[in-house]
Amino acid sequence: MKKIFYLIALTAFMAGCGGSAAVSNGDKVDLDKFSFTASYRDLPRNALDTSYHTYSVQIDYGYLTRLSLKRGELENQVRLEGWRRLPYGAHVQVKIKFEDLIIQSSDVREKEEVIKDKDGKETGKRKYYVVEVGYTFGAQAKITDYKGAFIDEIQLASRDQRRTHYSDNFSSAAEANVYSKIGLVMLQPQLTRQSMNGVLENLSNNLTVNYGYPERTVNDFFWIVNSRKHPEYENHRRAWLNFRQAIAMMSPDEPLDEVKKAMQPVIEYYNKVKKMYASDSKGDKKMRYASYYNLAKIYWYLDDPDAGMKEATELIINGYDAKDGNGLEAGASNLKMLMRQAKRDSRHFRIQIEAYQGPDMAAGQ
Repeated sequence: MKKIFYLIALTAFMAGCGGSAAVSNGDKVDLDKFSFTASYRDLPRNALDTSYHTYSVQIDYGYLTRLSLKRGELENQVRLEGWRRLPYGAHVQVKIKFEDLIIQSSDVREKEEVIKDKDGKETGKRKYYVVEVGYTFGAQAKITDYKGAFIDEIQLASRDQRRTHYSDNFSSAAEANVYSKIGLVMLQPQLTRQSMNGVLENLSNNLTVNYGYPERTVNDFFWIVNSRKHPEYENHRRAWLNFRQAIAMMSPDEPLDEVKKAMQPVIEYYNKVKKMYASDSKGDKKMRYASYYNLAKIYWYLDDPDAGMKEATELIINGYDAKDGNGLEAGASNLKMLMRQAKRDSRHFRIQIEAYQGPDMAAGQ
């Protein structure tokens, strides 16, 4: 449920549902999206002991699979970003079991291709043949800590799911029939390796999302006044440029001190605009909306979810595109939960992988 909530909250937050419409109420107010890029470090979605920083991988193969692989060949493919992989004695142990891939059927299928000239006119048809191969494959992963405590169990591939592979095209049924009898000998290990590579890639993504600290670069946007005759046109542009300069200083590996300092004039400006345009006119509401929206984004990227939630709540109360406030509020709430869970006050910190030690290594010091 946490993953589902996160995806819903983040989608609503990053998408920012507001529309852009011109309004004539006093001074005309056009708000347009101005895009920017920001970088930070993802925090894990699931809570583990925050002293855990190492993991190991153990893979158990079926008999047929073992014949075509070298021992230890695939363990390196399992990634948990932000953690150090050890051959053994790690905080978290990932045990994977691959069941042998079984080819269940092999059928020759006749296909027909329509041939067209350069003008798209049909000039004939060509028959060809492919071999349709049905197979099944099974894989599971169990995750525990070094004390034996259960963390998770994942069904990576199920025997109940029939998979299909199509051969290259053959010009005759005879060639296809030969392949269906002889070619499958080489196809079985090829499909096995492809299936295992796909499973390990998916598992790595799963582990990193749930427990890792990957670097992330995202595209987002502000609402900026784009009405040249509006009195805030130049000031809004200046605040935008100051924001762009500040956000460009952001790095997943460095603390936010300098970014916060550079961002302060932008924050002060948007807070001033909220007071300057305080009437119930639609134009003023749009000006306040842009201020609340942009400030909520600023605080989210500055790892201050409480301040971000405050701006989102005021956006809702403001009444113009209140649904955007709900998305911003959910994003800030989710960030606060992740920071509390990871025992971090920021998503900007350096990770020195080689300095991490397993429990046995640390105890031996």
